[in-house]
Amino acid sequence: MAKTRKSRSSGTYKAANAAYDGSRRIFDDVLALAGTLARGRKDLGADKLHSLASLTRDYAASMTDLPNLRVQVASAADSLEGVADYVMHTEIEQMVGDAGTFARRHPLATLAVTVAAGMAASRLFHRQPVKSAASGRKARPRPSSASGVGKRSNQARRTTNGHAHA
Repeated sequence: MAKTRKSRSSGTYKAANAAYDGSRRIFDDVLALAGTLARGRKDLGADKLHSLASLTRDYAASMTDLPNLRVQVASAADSLEGVADYVMHTEIEQMVGDAGTFARRHPLATLAVTVAAGMAASRLFHRQPVKSAASGRKARPRPSSASGVGKRSNQARRTTNGHAHA
């Protein structure tokens, strides 16, 4: 009778496969949670687009002096309404696919939008460096020019570092 041996590799494979299945389930749960959050944000964004379209339409109606511009602004309001409806009634996966299709069809427009979005994001997140108090130097207020206090004479300016300037 021949005995079949249990190889170590098959046991390791089963353990690795079980760990993979467990991590895959966790990953799927995280994706489902992110999808739920994204759908909520998508609905909020669609509502904001609807309100922007409404405000744009109201602005177009108030433009009585410029009838040609009023037609263009009303057309922009209709386009915003169309985008809002698209966002409201389209799944996120489909929007991502549509964005990929647009990027393949219009690479230069995609590049321009990407650069503009990057510049806007950098301006939004750019912060001025904060001066620390640990540097030991405190900023003194400058004296007003009317008082004359703190002004250097012309002779003192000429003899900076002990050298007279002609």
